Amino acid sequence: MKTAKIISIIGHPIFHPTWMMIVLLLSGITRFTPGNDITYLTITLSMTCLLPALIIVIMKKWHIISSIEMEDRDDRLAPLFVMLLFLYATLRFFDKIEMMGLYSFYLTATIVVTLLAFVITLFWKISLHALGWGCLTASLFIMAIASIHLYLLYFIASIIISGIVAAARLKLKSHSNAQIYLGYAMGFATVIIVFVLSAF
Repeated sequence: MKTAKIISIIGHPIFHPTWMMIVLLLSGITRFTPGNDITYLTITLSMTCLLPALIIVIMKKWHIISSIEMEDRDDRLAPLFVMLLFLYATLRFFDKIEMMGLYSFYLTATIVVTLLAFVITLFWKISLHALGWGCLTASLFIMAIASIHLYLLYFIASIIISGIVAAARLKLKSHSNAQIYLGYAMGFATVIIVFVLSAF
C-alpha cells in the first residue's frame, strides 16, 4: 500500500508538464539557444507545479477543499480551475518562442484535457491520473511519429508507467476500473482530436 501511495504521488498529473519539458530538453530542442534550458525548466516547474501546489495547500488551510488528495469529487473543481489558469499562462509564455512549438501543442492539449476533466467532474469522479497519462502518452505518440529516433523510447516508457500508475490507483481503491480506463482513453483520444483539428 505504501509503494502504491508513492507511485501515485510521483505519477500525479501536476508533474506532467515538467516531465514533458525534460523530455524536450533532453532531445536537444534548445541546442541552438544554449543557456535557456534551466530558464525554461524553472518556469515550467514553477508555473505548472510549485505555484498551483502552493495554492492547493492554501485552499486546504482555508477549508476550500477538505483534502489535498482530493478524493472527494467536489474537492477537485477549484484545483482544476487553478491548473487551467496556470497552464494557460504558461502556454502564453512558450507560444511566443518558435522553437517550442511542440511544447505549446502539448500545453494546448493539456488545457483541453483539463477543461474536459473539470466538466466531467461536475457529474462523475473520473481518474485525473489516467486522464493525465493518456494525454502525455498521446502527445509522445504524436512526437514519436514525427521523430521516431528521438521520442519512441519515451513513448514506450509512458505506456509502461501509465500501467504502473493505474495499478497503483486501483490498489489504493481511489477509482473503479471504469474511471481508470475511460480516463486514459479520453485523455489519449482528446489529444489526437486536438492534433487532427490543429492540422486544418
